Amino acid sequence: MKRWTLAFVALLAVLVLGATDLRYAYSAAAVPSAAAADTALSPAMIALGDSIFHGRVGGGICFTCHGPTGKGMPGLAPDLTDATWLHGDGSYDFIVKLVTVGVPKPRGVVAAPMLPKGGAKLSMAQVLAVSAFVYSLSDTVR
Repeated sequence: MKRWTLAFVALLAVLVLGATDLRYAYSAAAVPSAAAADTALSPAMIALGDSIFHGRVGGGICFTCHGPTGKGMPGLAPDLTDATWLHGDGSYDFIVKLVTVGVPKPRGVVAAPMLPKGGAKLSMAQVLAVSAFVYSLSDTVR
């Protein structure tokens, strides 16, 4: 029951904040390139990202909308485990940028916006780690 309460509160926060006139900078300069940082997607980095995604580290609540397995929630958040990406190419750099700036105006069958860093106060290292985890979810289908 506690997980559903957290999911409801997170969904409510996303919907309320998404309904306001939020504006995010999408400039490439504002989002560091993971490739430029020469980031290695190590098993430890992916494990940290898993902990962030599932709310055990950094205050991440990604699983609330994307589901505990990353398969998404119909009408709320997309499946992260398939090869279909609604807002880009699914590359690691793309995922880093998406997590960093969020999705204020989602396309397709997704109704809820995603706040920058999913609404959490993630460090850049945590953004890189959760992005590595998300990338690992669908990397095998490419």
